[in-house]
Amino acid sequence: AAFDKLAMISLYRNILKLHRRVLPQEMQQLGDSYTKSEFKAHKTAKIGQVKEFVRQWKEYMYTLEIQAKQGKLGRELDESKIEVLNEEQREKLSQLKEEAYKAGGGMSGLRE
Repeated sequence: AAFDKLAMISLYRNILKLHRRVLPQEMQQLGDSYTKSEFKAHKTAKIGQVKEFVRQWKEYMYTLEIQAKQGKLGRELDESKIEVLNEEQREKLSQLKEEAYKAGGGMSGLRE
């Protein structure tokens, strides 16, 4: 298989290490929880989904590294990306936004 179990475990661990290194504690807990639930949800995904899943997480890691170096975490989500989300994904995004806002003490700068 293109993405074996060990590669997925390695990716998961690298994400958690990155969180420990660059995120404030409250955001680390949120990030770790979200990461865990997403990896768990994709355990039985088809190979095409897994490839996209891995690509997205690697992009996330790259982006987070750059943002940490610049001293500014987070970014606005492009409206075109929101438009293609299904209802479940939109709900998850809404929950994540709410949790990030709470974790940031209401000062996360997230917009409606």
